[in-house]
Amino acid sequence: MLWHNDAVTSGTRALAGDQPPTLTEWADQQLRQSILQGDHRPGDTLVISTLAEQLGLSATPLREALRKLASEGLVVLQSHGSARVAEVDLHEANEIYELRLILEPTALERAVAAGDAGYRERVTTAWNALDAERIAPASVHAAFHRELLSACDSAWLLRLATMLSDRAGLMVTVGLPDRPPGYNTAAAHRTLADLALAGDATAAAQELRRHLSTTLAALHMVLTGPGRSDGT
Repeated sequence: MLWHNDAVTSGTRALAGDQPPTLTEWADQQLRQSILQGDHRPGDTLVISTLAEQLGLSATPLREALRKLASEGLVVLQSHGSARVAEVDLHEANEIYELRLILEPTALERAVAAGDAGYRERVTTAWNALDAERIAPASVHAAFHRELLSACDSAWLLRLATMLSDRAGLMVTVGLPDRPPGYNTAAAHRTLADLALAGDATAAAQELRRHLSTTLAALHMVLTGPGRSDGT
C-alpha cells in the first residue's frame, strides 16, 4: 500500500512539473518506460484493474494509454479489459528498420540543422544519463534517441520516427538481452552524439544509418539462430 500511495504522489508531482499534463499521458509514459526497460516482457498480459491499482489511476486513462501504445505497436489489445506486450519477429524487425533507415536519419539531419542551445543541452543531458552505466537501461537508451530527434521541424516526421524508434527499442530489449563482453552503450553512441552536438547534420545522419544497420544485423543473428528457423 505504501508503494501505491507513493505512485499517486509521484504522478501528481509529475503532472505539476515538466511531465505530460494529463493522466492519460502520464499513464502512457509509465507503461512505455516499464515495457522498454523490460519490466513487462513480450507476451505478458497487462490487466487494466491491476495496473490501475499499481499506478493509482482510474481505468479510463489506462485504457486510453493502452490504445495509444497499441497504435504504435508496443502492445496488442485483447478483450475483457486487458492487453499484452507485443512480441518480436524477424519479418517485423526488417519492416521497422527499413522504415527507420528512411525516416530517422532525415529527422536527425533536420533536428541537428535546426538545433539551438536548448537542443544541445537536452542531448548532452541524455548522453550523460546514457554514459552513467556500461549497459544503459532500455528506457535511457530510448530517451537518448528521442532527444537526438527532438528539434526536428516536421511534427509528422518526428512523430513517425519516434514511434518506430520506440518499437525498435522493445525489439532490442528482447532480441538482444545479452551484449558482447566489453560492450558499452555510450561508446556505441559516442560518434553519433559528438556529431549531433557539433552541428554536423549530414555526418550525423550518415552515422545513424550505420548505427541502425549494425543493430539490425545483430537482431538477424539472434532471431535466425538455433531454434529460430521460423523467423520468430
